[in-house]
Amino acid sequence: MEEHRASGILTAKTHWRDYCGKVKDFPAYLAVASNTSGTTPKELFEDVAEELEKQYHDDKARIKDAMKAGKFTITSAWVFDKFKASIAEACDLAAVSESNLKLVFEEVMERTREKEEKEAKKRQRLADEFTDLLYSVKEITASSRWEDCKSLLEEAPEYRSINDEGFQREIFDEYIAHLQEKLKEKERKREEEKAKKEKEKEEKEKEREKRKEKEKEKEKEKEREKEREKEKEKEKEKKDKDKEKERDREKAKERSRRDKDSVSDNVDVVNNHVQKEERRKDRDREKEKDRKHKRRHASTTEDVSSGKEEREESKKSRRHTSDRKRSSRKHGYESDSDSENRHKRHRRDRDRDASRRNGALEELEDGEVGEDGA
Repeated sequence: MEEHRASGILTAKTHWRDYCGKVKDFPAYLAVASNTSGTTPKELFEDVAEELEKQYHDDKARIKDAMKAGKFTITSAWVFDKFKASIAEACDLAAVSESNLKLVFEEVMERTREKEEKEAKKRQRLADEFTDLLYSVKEITASSRWEDCKSLLEEAPEYRSINDEGFQREIFDEYIAHLQEKLKEKERKREEEKAKKEKEKEEKEKEREKRKEKEKEKEKEKEREKEREKEKEKEKEKKDKDKEKERDREKAKERSRRDKDSVSDNVDVVNNHVQKEERRKDRDREKEKDRKHKRRHASTTEDVSSGKEEREESKKSRRHTSDRKRSSRKHGYESDSDSENRHKRHRRDRDRDASRRNGALEELEDGEVGEDGA
């Protein structure tokens, strides 16, 4: 226990329960605790604690006297070394226990902190009340000075409750700084609002410019679309003209084929007419032969005479038939030649040839009708 007193483990503020927890496993403690006939460890502790308590009060009285003699003000920011040095200047620390000096320092610091907290709360309350007073005086502005405004505050209880003019002025300066900051903040907000409006105006202007550009682009696109439509129309017209020309060429070819077919048909009609005419002549000759044969039976003289006439008639008939065939071949040749000439002369001769063909057809039709009537 003596070692613990010297090392500061055992002090006047140490409680038995705390100390017992530290030494219960020590051999010395176990030896005393096992001795049932002697003093118990707790009794020994209480004897030592009583001595320590008496010494603590003696050392505390010496330290307080030193603090009064030294006339120094302790704050909550002090450390033990500074406290020890200040006490050493006022008294001899040889008679003061180091552990008791620490105990006194801790006690003094605890009271000092409590006092400072109370003082700070009071000071803050007075400052708040004085600040409220400053807010209520409309004459005080961000440009006001303490000397000019002091007369406006002297009669107020908030002013008289603070005996320190320096503290009063400190609160006033803080209030003026607050007003100036508010004014700056207001000005800053006004500038920001102005800048914001300018920015919005610029953005709107840019948006209008973009819309104008888009409208111009749309107009240009419309113009380009019109040009494309015109080009398409021109292309379509060109294609239509080409198609019309192609149709005209096809029609011309078709007319040319029809003309050739018409000429061929005319030749066939003429040939048919010639054949019909030959058949008619053949029938006439057969009839004539029958009549002559009948006459020969009637009279020999008539037969001889009739035979001569028949030979003459047969010769005439053959000459006539030969002439007819030559005439038909010549007519067909001339028709083919005319068709080629008409094809070369194209449309100019077409109408004239058509008239000729129509006339020939009418003559052929008249001939057929006459033959049928015969």
